[in-house]
Amino acid sequence: MARTIATVVDLDTGNLPMICAKTGQEADLLAPVEFTNTPPWTWILLLFGFFPWLIARHFATERRVGHLPLSNTALKRERWCGYAFWTFLCFGLAMIVVGFLTENAVPAQIGLGTLVGWLIFAILEWVFVIPRGYLNGEWVQLTFVNRRFADAVDRWYDRQA
Repeated sequence: MARTIATVVDLDTGNLPMICAKTGQEADLLAPVEFTNTPPWTWILLLFGFFPWLIARHFATERRVGHLPLSNTALKRERWCGYAFWTFLCFGLAMIVVGFLTENAVPAQIGLGTLVGWLIFAILEWVFVIPRGYLNGEWVQLTFVNRRFADAVDRWYDRQA
């Protein structure tokens, strides 16, 4: 996976080379993607507990929606992973509830195992399926994008300079 940078203005308008950010194929459409910037000071709040940290990260995070070129293949993959994400989470939680209600350890263990698998799946989805971007002033650092897309964006800005 590669990384590149683009201006906030270009991401707002979708003014980027029409190469899919995830597959490197020709892009079919511009898809909305959220980019964030969370101040590093929020990590200190973990010393005061998980919930204060979550609340501070929620309110201190700067969010911006930009438009990245994606192919239909990448969009379908992202949707499928979204459905699988919620299915695994709901199934794991439901099995834990069934285990507690029936006082049977087997469904609860299946649910716990499913939730561990769900966590691994969520991390892999975050890294490999969804393009990420981090705000830095007037620029957005795009990470986990296809090398061909990153090279095209770099050439795009070299031509403009």
